[in-house]
Amino acid sequence: MSEPRILLADCDSYFVRCAMLADPEGAGRSELVIVGGSPTGRGVVTSASYAARAFGVHAGMPMATAVRLCPGAVFAPVPGEVVRGKHVEVRAVLDDFSPVVEAASVDEFYLDLTGTELMYHGEPLEQTALRIQREVMERTGISISIGGATGRTLAKIAASVNKPFGVCIVPPGGEAEFMARFPVSDIPGVGPALAESLRRRGVTMVRDLAVQDLATVVSWVGDSRGPWLHRLARGEDGGRVSRRGPQKSVSHERTFPMDISDREELETRLLMLAVETGASLRAEGLRARTVTVRVRYADFTDRSASRTAPEPIESDRAIYAVARELFRELLARRAGGIRLLGVGVSKLGPEQEAEPELFADVEGSGETERDRRLAEASDKLRGKYGRGTLVPARIANRDPKDRHRGRGDSEAES
Repeated sequence: MSEPRILLADCDSYFVRCAMLADPEGAGRSELVIVGGSPTGRGVVTSASYAARAFGVHAGMPMATAVRLCPGAVFAPVPGEVVRGKHVEVRAVLDDFSPVVEAASVDEFYLDLTGTELMYHGEPLEQTALRIQREVMERTGISISIGGATGRTLAKIAASVNKPFGVCIVPPGGEAEFMARFPVSDIPGVGPALAESLRRRGVTMVRDLAVQDLATVVSWVGDSRGPWLHRLARGEDGGRVSRRGPQKSVSHERTFPMDISDREELETRLLMLAVETGASLRAEGLRARTVTVRVRYADFTDRSASRTAPEPIESDRAIYAVARELFRELLARRAGGIRLLGVGVSKLGPEQEAEPELFADVEGSGETERDRRLAEASDKLRGKYGRGTLVPARIANRDPKDRHRGRGDSEAES
Protein backbone atom coordinates (compact mmCIF):
# COMPACT_ATOMS: atom_id res chain seq x y z
CA MET A 1 0.00 0.00 0.00
CA SER A 2 1.44 3.39 -1.02
CA GLU A 3 2.20 6.16 1.42
CA PRO A 4 -0.49 8.86 1.76
CA ARG A 5 0.28 11.89 -0.43
CA ILE A 6 -1.68 14.90 0.79
CA LEU A 7 -1.36 18.45 -0.53
CA LEU A 8 -2.79 21.68 0.82
CA ALA A 9 -3.15 24.47 -1.76
CA ASP A 10 -3.35 27.76 0.14
CA CYS A 11 -4.17 30.92 -1.83
CA ASP A 12 -1.71 33.71 -1.03
CA SER A 13 -3.34 36.89 0.34
CA TYR A 14 -6.49 35.73 -1.39
CA PHE A 15 -8.77 38.69 -0.65
CA VAL A 16 -6.01 41.11 -1.60
CA ARG A 17 -5.39 39.32 -4.90
CA CYS A 18 -9.12 39.31 -5.66
CA ALA A 19 -9.29 43.04 -4.90
CA MET A 20 -6.40 43.63 -7.32
CA LEU A 21 -8.14 41.64 -10.04
CA ALA A 22 -11.41 43.47 -9.39
CA ASP A 23 -9.72 46.89 -9.62
CA PRO A 24 -6.61 46.57 -11.83
CA GLU A 25 -6.22 50.35 -12.20
CA GLY A 26 -6.41 50.98 -8.44
CA ALA A 27 -5.50 48.15 -6.06
CA GLY A 28 -3.92 46.27 -8.96
CA ARG A 29 -1.21 48.92 -9.33
CA SER A 30 -0.13 49.04 -5.69
CA GLU A 31 2.02 46.80 -3.51
CA LEU A 32 0.41 48.26 -0.38
CA VAL A 33 -3.16 46.97 -0.38
CA ILE A 34 -5.47 46.58 2.61
CA VAL A 35 -8.86 44.90 2.21
CA GLY A 36 -11.73 45.28 4.65
CA GLY A 37 -14.19 47.83 5.94
CA SER A 38 -14.21 51.54 5.28
CA PRO A 39 -10.96 53.29 6.33
CA THR A 40 -13.07 56.14 7.73
CA GLY A 41 -15.47 53.89 9.65
CA ARG A 42 -15.28 51.30 12.42
CA GLY A 43 -14.51 48.35 10.16
CA VAL A 44 -11.66 45.87 10.52
CA VAL A 45 -8.97 44.54 8.21
CA THR A 46 -9.91 41.36 6.35
CA SER A 47 -6.52 40.90 4.67
CA ALA A 48 -3.38 42.85 3.83
CA SER A 49 -0.73 42.44 1.14
CA TYR A 50 2.64 41.14 2.27
CA ALA A 51 4.14 44.59 1.75
CA ALA A 52 1.48 46.12 4.03
CA ARG A 53 2.07 43.42 6.63
CA ALA A 54 5.65 44.65 6.92
CA PHE A 55 4.17 47.84 8.42
CA GLY A 56 2.44 45.81 11.13
CA VAL A 57 -0.98 45.56 9.47
CA HIS A 58 -2.81 42.26 10.07
CA ALA A 59 -6.27 40.71 9.76
CA GLY A 60 -8.71 41.68 12.51
CA MET A 61 -7.01 45.02 13.16
CA PRO A 62 -9.27 48.12 13.24
CA MET A 63 -9.07 49.93 9.91
CA ALA A 64 -8.29 53.18 11.74
CA THR A 65 -5.12 51.56 13.11
CA ALA A 66 -4.19 50.23 9.66
CA VAL A 67 -4.53 53.75 8.20
CA ARG A 68 -2.18 55.09 10.86
CA LEU A 69 0.40 52.33 10.34
CA CYS A 70 0.29 52.32 6.55
CA PRO A 71 -1.16 55.65 5.30
CA GLY A 72 0.10 55.12 1.75
CA ALA A 73 -1.89 51.93 1.19
CA VAL A 74 -4.79 51.47 -1.20
CA PHE A 75 -7.87 50.52 0.82
CA ALA A 76 -10.35 48.24 -0.93
CA PRO A 77 -13.64 46.56 0.04
CA VAL A 78 -13.98 42.78 -0.11
CA PRO A 79 -14.95 41.99 -3.75
CA GLY A 80 -17.48 39.28 -2.95
CA GLU A 81 -18.32 38.24 -6.50
CA VAL A 82 -14.64 37.90 -7.48
CA VAL A 83 -13.87 35.98 -4.27
CA ARG A 84 -16.61 33.45 -5.04
CA GLY A 85 -15.78 33.25 -8.74
CA LYS A 86 -12.06 32.65 -8.27
CA HIS A 87 -12.80 29.98 -5.66
CA VAL A 88 -14.73 28.07 -8.33
CA GLU A 89 -11.97 28.62 -10.92
CA VAL A 90 -9.18 27.42 -8.62
CA ARG A 91 -11.23 24.38 -7.63
CA ALA A 92 -11.72 23.51 -11.31
CA VAL A 93 -7.95 23.50 -11.91
CA LEU A 94 -7.28 21.34 -8.86
CA ASP A 95 -9.96 18.87 -9.94
CA ASP A 96 -7.84 18.25 -13.06
CA PHE A 97 -4.95 17.04 -10.89
CA SER A 98 -6.63 14.93 -8.23
CA PRO A 99 -9.69 12.68 -8.00
CA VAL A 100 -10.26 13.87 -4.43
CA VAL A 101 -10.32 17.61 -3.66
CA GLU A 102 -11.77 19.08 -0.47
CA ALA A 103 -12.40 22.80 -0.08
CA ALA A 104 -11.46 23.57 3.53
CA SER A 105 -12.39 27.24 3.14
CA VAL A 106 -12.80 29.83 0.41
CA ASP A 107 -9.00 29.94 -0.06
CA GLU A 108 -7.74 26.51 1.05
CA PHE A 109 -8.03 23.18 -0.75
CA TYR A 110 -6.83 19.72 0.22
CA LEU A 111 -5.85 17.27 -2.52
CA ASP A 112 -5.32 13.53 -2.03
CA LEU A 113 -2.83 12.14 -4.54
CA THR A 114 -2.43 8.80 -2.76
CA GLY A 115 -2.09 5.98 -5.29
CA THR A 116 -1.59 8.30 -8.28
CA GLU A 117 2.13 7.55 -8.73
CA LEU A 118 1.56 5.64 -11.98
CA MET A 119 -0.67 8.38 -13.34
CA TYR A 120 2.17 10.84 -12.75
CA HIS A 121 4.85 8.39 -14.00
CA GLY A 122 6.69 8.41 -10.70
CA GLU A 123 7.09 12.18 -10.67
CA PRO A 124 8.23 13.50 -7.26
CA LEU A 125 5.41 15.10 -5.29
CA GLU A 126 7.29 18.42 -5.27
CA GLN A 127 7.33 18.51 -9.09
CA THR A 128 3.61 17.81 -9.20
CA ALA A 129 3.00 20.59 -6.71
CA LEU A 130 5.05 23.04 -8.81
CA ARG A 131 3.02 22.13 -11.91
CA ILE A 132 -0.25 22.65 -10.00
CA GLN A 133 1.02 25.99 -8.75
CA ARG A 134 1.90 27.21 -12.26
CA GLU A 135 -1.36 25.96 -13.76
CA VAL A 136 -3.49 27.71 -11.14
CA MET A 137 -1.63 30.98 -11.70
CA GLU A 138 -1.89 30.77 -15.50
CA ARG A 139 -5.57 29.87 -15.58
CA THR A 140 -6.92 31.94 -12.69
CA GLY A 141 -4.39 34.67 -11.86
CA ILE A 142 -4.31 33.41 -8.25
CA SER A 143 -1.02 32.68 -6.50
CA ILE A 144 -0.97 29.62 -4.26
CA SER A 145 1.48 28.08 -1.83
CA ILE A 146 1.47 24.31 -1.45
CA GLY A 147 2.38 22.06 1.43
CA GLY A 148 2.65 18.30 1.12
CA ALA A 149 2.91 15.48 3.67
CA THR A 150 1.46 12.14 4.71
CA GLY A 151 -1.34 13.86 6.67
CA ARG A 152 -3.49 16.94 6.31
CA THR A 153 -2.32 18.79 9.44
CA LEU A 154 1.33 18.48 8.46
CA ALA A 155 0.44 19.55 4.91
CA LYS A 156 -1.27 22.66 6.29
CA ILE A 157 1.75 23.58 8.38
CA ALA A 158 4.08 22.93 5.43
CA ALA A 159 2.04 25.26 3.21
CA SER A 160 2.94 28.18 5.48
CA VAL A 161 6.70 27.60 5.35
CA ASN A 162 7.58 29.17 1.99
CA LYS A 163 4.76 31.67 1.43
CA PRO A 164 4.08 33.35 -0.87
CA PHE A 165 4.12 31.19 -4.02
CA GLY A 166 6.24 28.51 -2.38
CA VAL A 167 6.24 24.73 -2.08
CA CYS A 168 7.29 22.65 0.93
CA ILE A 169 7.04 18.86 0.92
CA VAL A 170 7.63 16.81 4.07
CA PRO A 171 9.20 13.49 2.98
CA PRO A 172 7.76 10.25 4.39
CA GLY A 173 9.75 9.41 7.50
CA GLY A 174 10.75 13.03 8.07
CA GLU A 175 7.56 14.11 9.85
CA ALA A 176 8.97 14.19 13.41
CA GLU A 177 12.04 16.16 12.33
CA PHE A 178 9.85 18.61 10.42
CA MET A 179 7.53 19.21 13.37
CA ALA A 180 10.33 19.63 15.92
CA ARG A 181 11.29 23.11 14.65
CA PHE A 182 7.92 24.75 15.22
CA PRO A 183 6.50 26.47 18.30
CA VAL A 184 3.51 24.59 19.70
CA SER A 185 1.41 27.69 18.93
CA ASP A 186 1.90 26.98 15.20
CA ILE A 187 -0.06 23.74 15.44
CA PRO A 188 -3.57 24.26 14.00
CA GLY A 189 -5.99 23.83 16.88
CA VAL A 190 -3.58 25.04 19.58
CA GLY A 191 -4.95 28.40 20.65
CA PRO A 192 -3.39 31.06 22.90
CA ALA A 193 -4.84 29.58 26.10
CA LEU A 194 -3.47 26.08 25.44
CA ALA A 195 -0.11 27.45 24.28
CA GLU A 196 0.18 29.50 27.47
CA SER A 197 -0.75 26.48 29.59
CA LEU A 198 2.01 24.45 27.94
CA ARG A 199 4.49 27.34 28.27
CA ARG A 200 3.96 27.37 32.04
CA ARG A 201 5.07 23.73 32.01
CA GLY A 202 8.23 24.57 30.10
CA VAL A 203 6.89 23.53 26.68
CA THR A 204 7.21 26.18 23.98
CA MET A 205 8.46 24.14 21.00
CA VAL A 206 7.04 20.97 19.51
CA ARG A 207 10.31 19.21 20.31
CA ASP A 208 9.69 19.94 24.00
CA LEU A 209 6.32 18.22 23.72
CA ALA A 210 7.60 15.25 21.70
CA VAL A 211 9.79 13.99 24.58
CA GLN A 212 6.82 13.78 26.97
CA ASP A 213 4.98 10.49 27.47
CA LEU A 214 1.30 10.15 26.64
CA ALA A 215 0.13 10.07 30.26
CA THR A 216 1.88 13.36 30.98
CA VAL A 217 0.42 15.14 27.95
CA VAL A 218 -3.07 13.84 28.77
CA SER A 219 -2.73 15.08 32.36
CA TRP A 220 -1.85 18.51 30.98
CA VAL A 221 -4.46 18.99 28.27
CA GLY A 222 -7.14 16.37 28.93
CA ASP A 223 -8.36 13.08 27.48
CA SER A 224 -9.87 14.60 24.32
CA ARG A 225 -6.87 16.56 23.07
CA GLY A 226 -4.01 14.75 24.77
CA PRO A 227 -3.64 11.72 22.45
CA TRP A 228 -4.04 13.92 19.33
CA LEU A 229 -1.39 16.41 20.48
CA HIS A 230 0.95 13.63 21.60
CA ARG A 231 0.80 11.91 18.19
CA LEU A 232 1.14 15.13 16.20
CA ALA A 233 4.23 16.24 18.17
CA ARG A 234 5.86 13.02 16.97
CA GLY A 235 4.84 13.64 13.38
CA GLU A 236 2.06 11.05 13.43
CA ASP A 237 -0.78 12.59 11.41
CA GLY A 238 -3.67 10.39 10.37
CA GLY A 239 -5.71 13.20 8.82
CA ARG A 240 -7.04 12.35 5.37
CA VAL A 241 -9.01 14.13 2.66
CA SER A 242 -12.65 13.43 1.89
CA ARG A 243 -14.92 14.53 -0.90
CA ARG A 244 -17.26 17.27 0.20
CA GLY A 245 -20.74 16.02 0.95
CA PRO A 246 -23.91 18.07 0.67
CA GLN A 247 -23.51 21.41 2.43
CA LYS A 248 -25.34 21.40 5.75
CA SER A 249 -24.97 24.99 6.88
CA VAL A 250 -23.71 28.46 6.00
CA SER A 251 -22.56 30.95 8.64
CA HIS A 252 -20.55 34.10 9.22
CA GLU A 253 -19.07 35.30 12.52
CA ARG A 254 -17.10 38.32 13.69
CA THR A 255 -14.88 38.66 16.75
CA PHE A 256 -14.68 42.30 17.74
CA PRO A 257 -11.41 44.02 18.69
CA MET A 258 -13.22 45.40 21.75
CA ASP A 259 -16.34 44.18 23.53
CA ILE A 260 -19.51 45.92 22.31
CA SER A 261 -22.52 46.71 24.50
CA ASP A 262 -24.33 49.30 22.37
CA ARG A 263 -27.56 47.89 20.92
CA GLU A 264 -27.52 50.09 17.83
CA GLU A 265 -24.00 49.02 16.93
CA LEU A 266 -24.67 45.34 17.59
CA GLU A 267 -27.84 45.21 15.51
CA THR A 268 -25.98 46.88 12.67
CA ARG A 269 -23.29 44.19 12.93
CA LEU A 270 -26.00 41.55 13.05
CA LEU A 271 -27.52 42.90 9.85
CA MET A 272 -24.24 42.85 7.98
CA LEU A 273 -23.66 39.25 9.09
CA ALA A 274 -27.14 38.37 7.83
CA VAL A 275 -26.32 40.04 4.51
CA GLU A 276 -23.06 38.07 4.20
CA THR A 277 -24.78 34.82 5.11
CA GLY A 278 -27.55 35.45 2.61
CA ALA A 279 -25.04 36.23 -0.13
CA SER A 280 -23.11 32.99 0.57
CA LEU A 281 -26.35 31.01 0.62
CA ARG A 282 -27.48 32.37 -2.74
CA ALA A 283 -24.03 31.87 -4.25
CA GLU A 284 -24.46 28.14 -3.57
CA GLY A 285 -27.94 28.14 -5.13
CA LEU A 286 -29.53 27.25 -1.80
CA ARG A 287 -32.35 28.26 0.52
CA ALA A 288 -32.58 27.63 4.25
CA ARG A 289 -35.24 26.82 6.81
CA THR A 290 -33.37 27.36 10.08
CA VAL A 291 -31.65 30.54 11.28
CA THR A 292 -29.23 30.53 14.22
CA VAL A 293 -27.69 33.44 16.13
CA ARG A 294 -24.60 32.94 18.28
CA VAL A 295 -23.11 35.36 20.80
CA ARG A 296 -20.00 35.19 22.94
CA TYR A 297 -19.89 37.41 25.99
CA ALA A 298 -16.89 39.17 27.47
CA ASP A 299 -16.32 36.25 29.87
CA PHE A 300 -16.18 33.83 26.87
CA THR A 301 -19.59 32.34 27.65
CA ASP A 302 -21.33 31.24 24.44
CA ARG A 303 -25.09 31.38 23.89
CA SER A 304 -27.11 30.57 20.77
CA ALA A 305 -30.72 30.42 19.65
CA SER A 306 -32.36 28.94 16.55
CA ARG A 307 -35.70 29.12 14.79
CA THR A 308 -37.09 27.18 11.85
CA ALA A 309 -39.23 29.04 9.32
CA PRO A 310 -42.33 27.41 7.81
CA GLU A 311 -40.95 27.95 4.29
CA PRO A 312 -37.37 28.09 2.92
CA ILE A 313 -35.83 31.57 2.78
CA GLU A 314 -32.85 33.14 1.03
CA SER A 315 -33.19 36.94 1.20
CA ASP A 316 -31.24 39.23 3.51
CA ARG A 317 -34.45 40.76 4.87
CA ALA A 318 -35.98 37.44 5.85
CA ILE A 319 -32.77 36.10 7.41
CA TYR A 320 -32.24 39.31 9.36
CA ALA A 321 -35.87 39.45 10.54
CA VAL A 322 -35.53 36.04 12.17
CA ALA A 323 -31.99 36.71 13.40
CA ARG A 324 -33.00 39.97 15.09
CA GLU A 325 -35.83 38.28 16.99
CA LEU A 326 -33.46 35.54 18.16
CA PHE A 327 -30.84 38.11 19.07
CA ARG A 328 -33.26 40.09 21.20
CA GLU A 329 -34.43 36.92 22.93
CA LEU A 330 -30.82 36.14 23.86
CA LEU A 331 -30.34 39.64 25.19
CA ALA A 332 -33.48 39.43 27.28
CA ARG A 333 -31.91 36.48 29.08
CA ARG A 334 -28.53 38.11 29.62
CA ALA A 335 -27.09 41.56 28.89
CA GLY A 336 -23.44 42.50 28.84
CA GLY A 337 -20.52 43.21 26.54
CA ILE A 338 -20.27 41.04 23.44
CA ARG A 339 -16.98 39.94 21.88
CA LEU A 340 -18.32 37.68 19.08
CA LEU A 341 -21.50 37.65 17.03
CA GLY A 342 -22.55 35.12 14.41
CA VAL A 343 -25.44 34.36 12.07
CA GLY A 344 -25.92 30.96 10.46
CA VAL A 345 -28.51 29.10 8.41
CA SER A 346 -29.13 25.38 8.08
CA LYS A 347 -31.66 22.81 6.79
CA LEU A 348 -30.54 23.78 3.31
CA GLY A 349 -32.09 22.86 -0.02
CA PRO A 350 -31.82 23.92 -3.65
CA GLU A 351 -33.58 27.02 -4.93
CA GLN A 352 -37.00 26.37 -6.40
CA GLU A 353 -39.63 28.55 -7.91
CA ALA A 354 -41.66 29.98 -5.05
CA GLU A 355 -45.41 29.67 -4.97
CA PRO A 356 -46.65 33.29 -4.95
CA GLU A 357 -49.61 32.57 -2.71
CA LEU A 358 -47.29 31.35 0.02
CA PHE A 359 -45.57 34.74 0.26
CA ALA A 360 -48.12 37.48 0.55
CA ASP A 361 -46.37 40.83 0.30
CA VAL A 362 -47.23 41.93 3.82
CA GLU A 363 -44.67 43.26 6.32
CA GLY A 364 -43.46 40.50 8.62
CA SER A 365 -45.48 37.72 6.92
CA GLY A 366 -42.54 35.99 5.26
CA GLU A 367 -40.21 36.22 2.32
CA THR A 368 -41.62 37.93 -0.76
CA GLU A 369 -40.63 37.78 -4.40
CA ARG A 370 -39.53 41.40 -4.04
CA ASP A 371 -37.18 40.36 -1.21
CA ARG A 372 -35.56 37.74 -3.42
CA ARG A 373 -35.16 40.05 -6.40
CA LEU A 374 -33.72 42.80 -4.22
CA ALA A 375 -31.23 40.37 -2.68
CA GLU A 376 -30.14 39.19 -6.13
CA ALA A 377 -29.67 42.77 -7.34
CA SER A 378 -27.73 43.62 -4.19
CA ASP A 379 -25.40 40.65 -4.76
CA LYS A 380 -24.56 41.94 -8.22
CA LEU A 381 -23.85 45.48 -7.02
CA ARG A 382 -21.74 44.36 -4.07
CA GLY A 383 -19.84 41.96 -6.28
CA LYS A 384 -19.04 44.73 -8.75
CA TYR A 385 -18.41 47.65 -6.39
CA GLY A 386 -17.59 46.03 -3.05
CA ARG A 387 -19.30 44.77 0.08
CA GLY A 388 -19.81 48.24 1.53
CA THR A 389 -21.70 49.53 -1.51
CA LEU A 390 -25.16 48.84 -0.06
CA VAL A 391 -26.05 49.22 3.62
CA PRO A 392 -29.74 48.56 4.25
CA ALA A 393 -31.51 51.75 5.29
CA ARG A 394 -33.67 49.96 7.88
CA ILE A 395 -30.56 49.76 10.09
CA ALA A 396 -28.52 52.77 8.94
CA ASN A 397 -31.46 55.19 9.25
CA ARG A 398 -33.93 53.47 11.55
CA ASP A 399 -36.58 55.42 13.36
CA PRO A 400 -35.61 55.69 17.05
CA LYS A 401 -38.90 54.10 18.11
CA ASP A 402 -38.13 51.06 15.99
CA ARG A 403 -34.84 50.59 17.79
CA HIS A 404 -36.72 49.67 20.94
CA ARG A 405 -39.49 47.59 19.44
CA GLY A 406 -39.73 43.86 20.00
CA ARG A 407 -38.78 41.43 22.71
CA GLY A 408 -35.55 41.60 24.64
CA ASP A 409 -35.05 45.38 24.80
CA SER A 410 -32.02 46.18 26.92
CA GLU A 411 -29.50 48.96 27.25
CA ALA A 412 -26.66 46.44 26.85
CA GLU A 413 -27.29 43.97 24.09
CA SER A 414 -25.33 41.62 21.87
